[in-house]
Amino acid sequence: MRTVVGAGPLVTRRRAATDAGLLVLTGALAAALVLVALLAPRLVMSVADRGARDVVERGRPGTDVIAEVGGVDPPVAGVRPPEPAADLRRDAATISDGVPATLRGYLTDPMTTTTTSAWYAQVPAGVAAGRVGHVLPSDGSDPVRWVAGRAPALLPDVQPAEGQPLADLQRHVEVGVSVTGAEAMGLELGDEVVVKPGGLLTRLTAVVVGTYEVVDPDDPVWSGLADLVEARPAPRGTGAIAAAGFLVSDASLPDLLVALAPTGTTTQVRFLARADQLTADGAETLATEVAALSADPTPLRLMDARVPLIKTGLDDALNAYRDRLAGATAQASVLLAGLVAVGALTLLLAARLLVERRASLYTLERARGASVASVGWRALLESVPVTTLACAVAVGALAVLVPRTGGAWWPGAAVAAVGVLAPAVLAATLVRRSWTGRRVPANRADRDRLAARRRTRRLVAELTLLALAGGALASVRARGLLASSTGGVDWLLAATPVLLAGASTVLVSHVLPPALRALRRAASRGPALAGLVAAARAERASRTAIPLLTLTVAVALVVFSGLTVATVDRGQQRAADVLVGGDVRVDGPVDDATLDALRDAPGVTSVVGTRMWVSRTFGIGSGVDVTLLAVDAQALAELRRSAGDPVEPGLASLGEQTSPTAAPALISPELERVAEAFAPQVWATDVFAPLDVQGTTSIRGDDGAPTVVVDRAVLASVLGTEVPAQYTRLLGPGAVRAVTDLAVAETPGVTVLSREGWLEDWTSSPLTAGLRTLMVVSQVALALLAVVALVLTVVATARDRRRTLHVLRTLGLDPGTARRLSAGEVLPLTVAALLAGSAIGFVVPWLLLSALGLTALTGEPDGTHVAFTWHPVAIAVGALLAGLWVAVEIEARTRRDDDLAVGIREAER
Repeated sequence: MRTVVGAGPLVTRRRAATDAGLLVLTGALAAALVLVALLAPRLVMSVADRGARDVVERGRPGTDVIAEVGGVDPPVAGVRPPEPAADLRRDAATISDGVPATLRGYLTDPMTTTTTSAWYAQVPAGVAAGRVGHVLPSDGSDPVRWVAGRAPALLPDVQPAEGQPLADLQRHVEVGVSVTGAEAMGLELGDEVVVKPGGLLTRLTAVVVGTYEVVDPDDPVWSGLADLVEARPAPRGTGAIAAAGFLVSDASLPDLLVALAPTGTTTQVRFLARADQLTADGAETLATEVAALSADPTPLRLMDARVPLIKTGLDDALNAYRDRLAGATAQASVLLAGLVAVGALTLLLAARLLVERRASLYTLERARGASVASVGWRALLESVPVTTLACAVAVGALAVLVPRTGGAWWPGAAVAAVGVLAPAVLAATLVRRSWTGRRVPANRADRDRLAARRRTRRLVAELTLLALAGGALASVRARGLLASSTGGVDWLLAATPVLLAGASTVLVSHVLPPALRALRRAASRGPALAGLVAAARAERASRTAIPLLTLTVAVALVVFSGLTVATVDRGQQRAADVLVGGDVRVDGPVDDATLDALRDAPGVTSVVGTRMWVSRTFGIGSGVDVTLLAVDAQALAELRRSAGDPVEPGLASLGEQTSPTAAPALISPELERVAEAFAPQVWATDVFAPLDVQGTTSIRGDDGAPTVVVDRAVLASVLGTEVPAQYTRLLGPGAVRAVTDLAVAETPGVTVLSREGWLEDWTSSPLTAGLRTLMVVSQVALALLAVVALVLTVVATARDRRRTLHVLRTLGLDPGTARRLSAGEVLPLTVAALLAGSAIGFVVPWLLLSALGLTALTGEPDGTHVAFTWHPVAIAVGALLAGLWVAVEIEARTRRDDDLAVGIREAER
């Protein structure tokens, strides 16, 4: 043991002092790579957590958890409840206490609302849609500020006369109205409004005693009560002037409830999900608990045996996010595996540089009797402190950048392990090949047999790598990047691009030497000495696979990241086109007058209204169901023509009605035989509409079923009734402004979505934006690592090349030719890595498209297609050229002051 460890610290300290600069650079490189390896998974976790919070925030009020119950069944009908507000607070507390503890920690305190059904009330300004409501905020504060009048109070009780039916009893209840509601309905203090919601037991009249303004209109307690906050437009076609609510206070609530049956009111106890406390891991637990509570709400049973009904979209939203997160995690795992692999290979090149600089010392040490173990031990004494210090710096920086303690540690540990072991292994390998005392058979046949055995071992190793890469590729295409048993990332499959790059390196390593030999023969016939020397040295350098592997993997992942970013960007644009279908999409009933106003608006080039019916019988007695599309045919033809989509003959002419009893129609090809066998008719609203089939169409509904396309106006004429558009697309630069000016979004039941709005919402979501940023940063980091790897490759052979250049200088070699010789030595390796890496970078996204789950980032409903572009290759070429220039310039500047005589003497040795 003493022969192995003896004098190790002394020798290590002296060598470290001699190569202090190189060790500092190696340590800085190791610290940076360990930091990147540790930071990447934590950034992914941070993006995942912010994405889960964003899903909850953006989904409100749909992501609120609501426990809904009907009214209390009184012991005696017509008896006013004593303290119903206190009863509502007690019921909310009971429901809150019944929520499972694992779920309760993710929810806020409950807030309670009680409402009646809506009715059309006669008010001074006309007819208005109204309803009565009561709110109880979670903090107990007053939700409104009274502007005029006073808060509603309890009125004296009214008892029915002997024998008088409850239905004939007249009751009153004091209410308040919002300021805008009073203005819209023409109400003043003291006005009375007859209340006629569903479930009335007695006659009821509301007395307006005050007008109010909501303290905080954004308070979640007002979710679903927009008409109580301010007056809203009434539903189209009702003739009502507005929709507004009447608010009762805690004091006047008994006067409302005594006049209604239990079915006349609905109470909602609303819980908000605490988005600030949610993590990606907790989101899955939360979704499971919410789904379980929705399926079995009996733990929320009230004291009077009422069981609330759970209404929430939180579990569906979080489950959908989980699927998106799975795709994003798969993509991030590929980048992380690539960063770790390239980082480890770069540290291996740094260790190779250090060992090459000390090759003569290691050889001399071995010649003097040092064992291989002692050489490796001394290298470990040097690499362990350097790597340990680098890891300490990386962990300290990590604690500053990302305070969160969670996250995987193995990527950093893997990079650190390479930093520790690589110098020792390379040094031991070097000395093992020199002064080993190994005996070689004198018989040539035996020597050939040993050489064949070594070639066989190398061939087996190469075939194993090829088989591993092929198996990983087949597996990842078959089942994706996630492990089926745990749902986590299968890191062997995530390393598929790295394995494919390694396999391509094996193939290139067999092709490159013959190509370089041919290049050397061609150079030997020319007059340039530098080309011949560069080709000869390049041929010898090609026997080392580590630089080629490092550059190939780096280039492959640079191209892969670039193509992925381009695919995501183009896919998001396409998703906006597919989902919106124009510049603006309007969902909901829009009358023809509004559509005509939109068409006349400046900047609007096309307006297409559509009405769709699914599962409609085509042909009486045929048993065939179709999707019926009623469209503005001429506008749709213009829209499809401007978008570059095919326009079927006859689409634009569907609006030209040739028969007053039949609508011209285009049908899917599979319906032609049905149309020949049965009279072509389709069930529209409540009757069959005769059709005049003009041809076939490729247009399909959302369900992909066979489709019948007719003109909307013609169908309305045949049916003798209006066919309002339920789905409208607008095209043109003024589409957004037109929809805004006409207040289309204010119409009840109508939602407006613009193409730019969808893109902004989608691209600004934390998961989408964070993962795209990670891809861009990874591409830049990999390009920088390619530069570093190329510099290390050139510098590692600089000392041996310097001896050659010193001899050539005696033959008149000028500095420019020397630079070209240095660049020419590594240029074949660089070109080979560029070609192989680019090929892998282009092939991997195409082969792994389904496994990568890019639709999680693009949002495309019908799948993603790879967007091939030359920009990633340009980035890789730029990085390699920059690395080559930096390395050659560094070598030239360090060689500028060399003593030629000393250099020649070194070359002779």
